[in-house]
Amino acid sequence: MKLAKLCIILASILVLVNCQPSKGDKEADTQPAVPLKEALLGTWESVSVKVVVNTAEGTDTSYVFEVLEEEWPTRLGMKPIRTYFHPDNTYRQEFIDVTDKVINVARGMWNTFGDTLMLIEPDATYQYIITPRKGMAEFRAILDWDGDGQEDDEYLGIHRRISMGVE
Repeated sequence: MKLAKLCIILASILVLVNCQPSKGDKEADTQPAVPLKEALLGTWESVSVKVVVNTAEGTDTSYVFEVLEEEWPTRLGMKPIRTYFHPDNTYRQEFIDVTDKVINVARGMWNTFGDTLMLIEPDATYQYIITPRKGMAEFRAILDWDGDGQEDDEYLGIHRRISMGVE
């Protein structure tokens, strides 16, 4: 009888321990279970961009295009891109040069479906798999970065939340 009770207690402890995420789990780094739509509301700034360009311009050549946070002004002549996700499912992206002059603004509609973000502009639609993390988010996509007509380029953008509100 004592052995049966001990086995039940040990089994209960094992179940509880195994249900707890370990500190090394990838899930431990992600934000709490908030719908993606809520997690994205606000203002975000690009931190880094990495694109693996496959079959560059229709050839068998590939290359990696990467810009780290500190390289935006020197390599691209601009500040990191700011994206504003509004609660009415509209968004805008501002491209600002190093002298604070707005050089381009992209506008469109946005929506989420599970872990997927869709950005719809008048002439294009973009789809990203989003992984939210503490104050950050990874945007991943397969797209046609080099304009060769093939959606075969691997995009990874890291973005930082800079405001919960939208300007």
